[in-house]
Amino acid sequence: MNNIEKFKAEKHPLDVWPDLLCYAEEKRPARQIDPSDLERIKWYGFLHRKRDNHRGRDSSDAYMVRIRVTACELTARAAREVAYIAYQFGHEIVDLTTRGNIQVQGLSIEHLPLIYDRLQSVGLDSRQTAHDNVRNVFCHPLSGVDPHELIDTRELCRDIAGLILGSRTYSDLPRKFNIAVSGADHHSIHYWTQDISFLACRSDDDEVLFQLLIGGKQGQPPVLGQHVPVLVAPDQVLDVTRALLDLFRAQGDRERRKSARFACLVDRIGISGVLDYLENHLSFPLRPGLKEPQPPTGYDELVGWFRQKQPNLWTMGLAIPVGRMSWKQLEGVALLSQKWGDGTLRTTFDQGIMIPNIPTGFKDAAATAAAACGLSPYSDSLVRNTIACTGKQFCNIAVTESKAHMLKLMETLRQRGVMLHGIRIHMSGCPSGCGLHHTADIGLKGVRVRRLLGTREGFDIYLGGGVAGQLHTGLPYRLGVDVDQLPQVIEEVVREYYQKHKAGQSFSAYWREVLRHQQADKVGDEDYCPPTWVCQQCEYRFQAEDPPIFCPGCAGLRRYMARIDETEPTGEKVTGPEDVSARPVDAEGFASVGPLDAIPDGTGKLVRVAGQEIALFRTGRTVFALENLCPHAGGSLAEGTFRDGVVTCPLHDWSFDACTGCSIRPAGRDVQRYAVKIENETVYVQVAPAREPEQVHSRDSDEQAHAVAGPRSDGPNCRVGA
Repeated sequence: MNNIEKFKAEKHPLDVWPDLLCYAEEKRPARQIDPSDLERIKWYGFLHRKRDNHRGRDSSDAYMVRIRVTACELTARAAREVAYIAYQFGHEIVDLTTRGNIQVQGLSIEHLPLIYDRLQSVGLDSRQTAHDNVRNVFCHPLSGVDPHELIDTRELCRDIAGLILGSRTYSDLPRKFNIAVSGADHHSIHYWTQDISFLACRSDDDEVLFQLLIGGKQGQPPVLGQHVPVLVAPDQVLDVTRALLDLFRAQGDRERRKSARFACLVDRIGISGVLDYLENHLSFPLRPGLKEPQPPTGYDELVGWFRQKQPNLWTMGLAIPVGRMSWKQLEGVALLSQKWGDGTLRTTFDQGIMIPNIPTGFKDAAATAAAACGLSPYSDSLVRNTIACTGKQFCNIAVTESKAHMLKLMETLRQRGVMLHGIRIHMSGCPSGCGLHHTADIGLKGVRVRRLLGTREGFDIYLGGGVAGQLHTGLPYRLGVDVDQLPQVIEEVVREYYQKHKAGQSFSAYWREVLRHQQADKVGDEDYCPPTWVCQQCEYRFQAEDPPIFCPGCAGLRRYMARIDETEPTGEKVTGPEDVSARPVDAEGFASVGPLDAIPDGTGKLVRVAGQEIALFRTGRTVFALENLCPHAGGSLAEGTFRDGVVTCPLHDWSFDACTGCSIRPAGRDVQRYAVKIENETVYVQVAPAREPEQVHSRDSDEQAHAVAGPRSDGPNCRVGA
C-alpha cells in the first residue's frame, strides 16, 4: 500500500471537514497542518498552492478552489457568486478548465468553509474535484439545444454526479477518474481520453443507445479509449457506470501510483475481462455492439453563433483567452445571460463560455454586451484555437509557466501574420497533460532545458495529435525548444503545412506523414544562439552569454562592448510596435528607444527592444517604461489610458503605477518597471543588468550618473497601489 492509500485508510478524506473548520478558525498556517490533512482537504475541492505569492504573503498559505460544473451548465446567479468569491477572497481572476470546471485562486484558509457554504447556496459543489475522485462529469456544451443531437444527456450527467458526490465508497478510488456522456451526432476528440465515455448512436432499429469507450487518459503516457463491444441504453448508463467504478475500486493498483489509472487496469485484464465483470455484476444483459464509434473529422467549433433546435433561439459561444477571466468579466457574462438569454451559462472543454437561448432579435445586443466585457463571438483564430493549463504560476507540479507563455506566443504569431485555420495549439506546463497537448495539432509540453551553464524554461513540441484520418496522439518533433524560440518554430511548421499540404489534407495528417520516418530533433546548446557583443571601438564581434573582460580585437575595456539582439523575427510585420531591437545595448544595460519628443505626452508608445515589448509613457520631461503585457489577459498597456501617473489596461481596467509598476487594481499583480535615463534629448531604457565589474563601475560612476526619469521608487512622490 502506497503512502496515499495509507493516509486514506487512517482517516477517510471526507472526515477532514471538522479539522478544516478548526484550521480556518485558527487561521493556521499550512506549515503547521499535518501534510496528510492538506491532502484530505482536496476532497472538498481546496488545493494548497505552494507557489502562490501574488499578494506578498507566505506562498505556503494560499489555496485554490475547483468548482464542479456538472453537465457544463450553471445559472447566472451561481456564476455571479463565483465572481464575488474571486473578488472578495481571491486574486479577482477566474480560470476555466478543460473539463468545464471553474477555478478560483488566491484563497486563505480562514475563508474556505464560508466559500464552500456560499457555493452550496447557489447549487454548486467543490467536493471531489481533485485527487482520487471522479472528476467533473461533462457532456457536450450544446446539449439540450443542439438541433442535430440524438439525446439530451444533461440529466444523465447529474445522475452520475449524484451517485458519487458525498459517497464514501466512490470517493476512495485508486486514482482520479474521468467520465463524459455525449448525446451529439458526432463526438469530439475529448471523449477518447476519458476513463469512461458514453457516445450516443442510432441502432439498426433507430433506437438511441450509447457506445462505450473505456481506459483513455491524457498524461504520460497518453492512451486513447478502447471500445467495449456493447450498446448501453440510456436507463442503463448509471448501472454500467457504477459497475465500472466497482471494478476499478476492487482491482485497481493501490501499490504503485504510476500504474494505478483505470487505463492500466484495462490493459492488464483486457476488454474481455471487463466484459466478464460486467456480465457478472449487472442485473441485465448488455446488447452486443461490434461497430466502433466513428472518429471525429475535426475539432468542435464552440465559438460563434449556433442556431438552436428551439425556434428563433441562438447560443453565443465566447472564446476566453487561455481560459482566464476577471471577476468583472464573469459577472458581466452572467448579467448578459439574464438580460438577453434565459439566465444560464455553459462552460466548454475548450476553456470557453456559451450563452444559450438568445432570441434572434437580441443577437446584436448580446454581442455588444459581450464586447463591453472584453469578449466576442468573433474572436480571431489564435484565441479560439489555443489552450493553456494553469502552469507554474500557481500549479505545484508544473515545471514551466503556460498561460503567460501562450499569450506571448499568440501575440508574436499575430504580429507575424500567422493564422491558425483549424490548427489547434495546446500547452501543458508538465507531462500531466492538463492542457491536452497530446491530442492537439501542435502540442507543447513544458520542460527545463539546459543552456550553457544554467537552465531555462522550454517545451517539447509534438505534431499530428488529434484528427488525421483516425485519432492519434502527437508525434515528437523537437525536444527541449527554448521558450523564446517557440514562435519561430511554430511559424515554420504552420507555414510549411499551408504551402505543401495536399488538398483536403489536415495539418495533423500532413505532419504525421512527414514525421513517419523521422526522429525528433533534440535542441541542444549548439542550437541555442547566445547574444552577440560588438566592440564600439573596433567593431569586433563576440558571441557569449556575457561580454568579454576586454575586447579580443583591440583590448578595449568591457564597457565598450554593446549587445546586439539578433533573435528578432525577419520579414515584414503585419502590425506591431516600433522595432528598435537592432540598436545596441551598452555595458550598463541601456538601449536607446528614440528621441524624447517622439514619445507622445500623455499617451503610451510601444517599442520592441532586446526582445522585449516595452510601453513608454511621458509627462513633460519625465518618461516611464513598463512591461507592455498586462499580467491578466495580455492586454497592451501602451494602448491603455495614462492619467495622473496611472496606466490602465484597455481590456479589463487593471491599473498600474507608472513609476513603480505596482498594481493598483487589483493589488499584487505588478508589472516590470524599467529604469530610464535621458541624455542629449535621447531616451534610454535599461533592458539588461550592468555587465561591468564592480571596480570599473565605481570608477566611472560619476561619468555615468544621469538623472533617471521619474522620482525614486522609494521616494515620497511615488504613488504605490494599495
